[in-house]
Amino acid sequence: MAETFTGGCKCGRVSYSGTRAEATMFRCYCRDCQQLTGAGHAEMVPLRAEGFEITGTYRTYQMTGGSGQATWSGFCGECGAPLTRQSARNAGTIYVHAGSLHDPSRYAPERQICKDSAQPWDRPAR
Repeated sequence: MAETFTGGCKCGRVSYSGTRAEATMFRCYCRDCQQLTGAGHAEMVPLRAEGFEITGTYRTYQMTGGSGQATWSGFCGECGAPLTRQSARNAGTIYVHAGSLHDPSRYAPERQICKDSAQPWDRPAR
């Protein structure tokens, strides 16, 4: 049976639901994630784009990712909480920020990426 995840923003005006994709949960240290979260890294949970549902005042920001392809960052249009990331390179998957999960204790990072971009004050685990 597919594992379902639910979550939403800080103000409660945006909520989402989706099923786990066949990809790893990960911690990303890339500069995009740093700037989009205001932290040293992002904690991401992969959900299937097919069947992913989101309600409320949800907005996206399109940019060019490190691959040179389009990526989108989704956030609450009211409180600004970061919620999702998606890329043209992997269009079948929507990554949600682990901190936005209704039960963030379900997040268990399986790998770390872009460790070379980590800030000295936010070092990756070995």
